[in-house]
Amino acid sequence: MDTILKPVLENYPKLSIEKQLCPSYVSMYTKNKNEIVLVYAKAKQSTNYVENAARNDNRDPAEEIDLTGSPLKLDLSLHMLDDTLISDEPQLWSKEEASHQPIAVEKAREIANFYNKLIVQASEDTLPMWVLCNPASPGRPLLLTVQSSGNQFTRGIVSYEDSMVLDDLDLDELVEGYARQEGITEDLVCTTVDCKYLLAGISYSSSHNTDELLNAPHSGLTELLCEWTTRTLQTPFISCKVHFEQEVIVGHLLSPCSAIWKSVCALHNINLMLVDMTAAGSSSVNLEQTAVRLNIPGTKQPNNSKRLNELLNETETYAYTAECPAGGCICITDDTTTLKQCLSAMSAHGSSNDFTYKLWDILRDCETAEEVITLLIQALKFISSGKIRPFIDANNKTYLSKLVLKLSRGHSQASKVLKNLRTSPPQALSLIAQVGTEKTMWEYTRVMSLLEHSFFIAGIWNNDNRTTHESIEQINQTIQDMTMSGGEMTLNPFESISHGDLSIRLECESLYDEDHDLTVDDFASLKKHGLVASKKDVNEVPIIADEIDISPWKNLLMKFAQVHVCLEHLYRAEICLRADFANLKPIASRLLEHYVSDKSPVKTVGQLMSDPVQRISMPIANNIVQDHLKKPAFWYRVEMFRKEKAADMGVKQNSKLVYVFSQQAVFPPAVWQNLEPQSEEVAEITTVGEDLKYHSTKYTYLSSKLKSKLSL
Repeated sequence: MDTILKPVLENYPKLSIEKQLCPSYVSMYTKNKNEIVLVYAKAKQSTNYVENAARNDNRDPAEEIDLTGSPLKLDLSLHMLDDTLISDEPQLWSKEEASHQPIAVEKAREIANFYNKLIVQASEDTLPMWVLCNPASPGRPLLLTVQSSGNQFTRGIVSYEDSMVLDDLDLDELVEGYARQEGITEDLVCTTVDCKYLLAGISYSSSHNTDELLNAPHSGLTELLCEWTTRTLQTPFISCKVHFEQEVIVGHLLSPCSAIWKSVCALHNINLMLVDMTAAGSSSVNLEQTAVRLNIPGTKQPNNSKRLNELLNETETYAYTAECPAGGCICITDDTTTLKQCLSAMSAHGSSNDFTYKLWDILRDCETAEEVITLLIQALKFISSGKIRPFIDANNKTYLSKLVLKLSRGHSQASKVLKNLRTSPPQALSLIAQVGTEKTMWEYTRVMSLLEHSFFIAGIWNNDNRTTHESIEQINQTIQDMTMSGGEMTLNPFESISHGDLSIRLECESLYDEDHDLTVDDFASLKKHGLVASKKDVNEVPIIADEIDISPWKNLLMKFAQVHVCLEHLYRAEICLRADFANLKPIASRLLEHYVSDKSPVKTVGQLMSDPVQRISMPIANNIVQDHLKKPAFWYRVEMFRKEKAADMGVKQNSKLVYVFSQQAVFPPAVWQNLEPQSEEVAEITTVGEDLKYHSTKYTYLSSKLKSKLSL
């Protein structure tokens, strides 16, 4: 292919001629993202969009604090002073395509014919060439395409038709015209119609760096893609096929899911430190420079020392007065009816009253590992004074919770305990990371219990073999059968993991037992992890010698990342589709089966931290979205072609017509601005149905069984 392209590149050095995936304005008509040869003029920085981008690249830093200009146009979002983002108005072309310039149609035909002569005798596979044209020419051509072989001459053209109201369109007339052109009857014409509804947001995919994405005005994109065969542009609610397509930005600052994501990112960073320390020793990591939290420019940095003091003061009075909810969960109550309620409560107040969980919520926001260890020691020192007896959930079996309970009840050599802990950074980080890991597992499980998927989620943490052989639907059916039969729910998803080092639970009473203390068996367990000496004296100084086994954490972190993407999608789906838990359940099943599997596109936490945009496409039940289908779509596409039995009838050629009716320009500004007439009436999109105008473009595709000696 490179050999074929070489003469074209030599003959037209001033043009951009390159192999690439179909740009948006080509895939709109081909319905695929295949590789093509694209030809367009090199950018001359002529559009306002490109000029603005260029000015941004060279702007004076002092200008960033200039708040002059129209107050009505001032964006007070997190991206307040950065105008590199594309418009909040939905667009059919991407940021990268803004620099694509059109070519005069005569030159476009010349290039296409030259390429056609080269490929007609080629023995290797060739790619179709698409040339971006200037629609100011007669016929208003937008694209030319050619791909031929020794016995097939294939060509196509996209042209601008007009702007019109949908009520003025008659698909029967379009079908009649196509049948007449092909010399066949109308009943031999196949018609498919598809359209896209933009429910909320816009796409920032591959357009911006990570910091910009996490601060973007929208947290993603939610849309519906519908398809039917009836000759109408009115979406048939019952017979159309609906695909739910959504793009989310993992960790977006406006998403309440970011509360859990902060835990996952901090655990990821701590795990990297522990791996390095295990391999090269504690001194291999600079604690004062190694980051724990995910730093996002423009976000307010918390005063963690102040937060810790507030927690300790709160704990001093809380432990003796508060009533603790079942399971220790404070973000889900009997009144919780939406994910938004649950996640917002978690983001604002945390998920549990357990002291070590609240402590983790502070430590995960620390800037460096040194700050984490310093605040941990500060908290334990205050606890060892005996002024407070922190509440620990009855099912919290982490080693830090045991240490907190013991220190709060007095330890003869507490100062040596803290000194030993301070001199062993791996042990200090392992203690706090274990709490963060258990808390994160529990939070994901609790949130997904709202959708009755907690059994599946619990199996993920436990690597339960049962979940590898049963689908989510089968597991849910089992639960439903047990419920319908009137039997008690004896299937406990946490049975095999509730007694392990990383215990989690769904529903169990939390308690505060004032006389609770560490037993000899408890200390034997601590000894196994290097927290006490071999003697069984409860007042023995815990020795910080061996680190907690972190080997399972790598796989757990991957599962956290996979489940978190599902949660981001579910939250956005709930908000944008206005769906309840019942309608979200099948969506959750599909998301989990896609993301939490060996074929998952998500492999690590670091992958999502560097590339936070994730997109999903899935079929969805029509009844969930019928209210949305009553509105005008963003664009409609009508495709007409022959039925198989008409192959040898009429004109002897393979042909296809594709009409696109779009509210917005299909092509970037450098192309679209050349269309005439260019009145405000054509460009303006109103919200009144009868006045809503659509731009009409037509793609004509022809393929003839001829020796390719023809010219376009």
